[in-house]
Amino acid sequence: AIHRTMDLTKLAEVVSRVKGFGNIHQHLDLIAGLPYENLESFQKSFDDVYGMQPDQLQLGFLKVLKGSPIYYDREKFAIVYQDRAPYEVLFTDWVSYMDVLKLKRVEDMTERYYNSMQFEASLPYIISFFDTPFDFFMQIGNFYKKMGYEGIHQSRLQNYEILLEFVLDICKP
Repeated sequence: AIHRTMDLTKLAEVVSRVKGFGNIHQHLDLIAGLPYENLESFQKSFDDVYGMQPDQLQLGFLKVLKGSPIYYDREKFAIVYQDRAPYEVLFTDWVSYMDVLKLKRVEDMTERYYNSMQFEASLPYIISFFDTPFDFFMQIGNFYKKMGYEGIHQSRLQNYEILLEFVLDICKP
């Protein structure tokens, strides 16, 4: 639908080979809101890319830019997007507005806890208690919302404290 092809097996091989060099910082990107992709398929993509262990896992949201192929196909794919910059998708036939908000939380938690590289020792251990990495990031994002932390800047120390609070909360008998 966006005129790009992706061979995930080939990508994983290349990422692994480059990682083996030990001297190249890798960023892998995922775009939410693509045609035909729902929350479940995005979760699988997230978990697949997370499993490649890039240095940065960037989550972005489809942008409907004037003149792009997706712009001309926006009605065909029932894409509703912001009418001002950054022209990000708000919802489609496959992903609801509420799902987009959930993915925004996953994006924030991925930035905060994975991409910051400040939790490299604790994060893999904590994630091992969840079904998938996506489940962890979704659940901690929901915890931020529930506790009123969402949308508020936290210091590095506060991020550690909130992570501990989250772990203690989910470990209640």
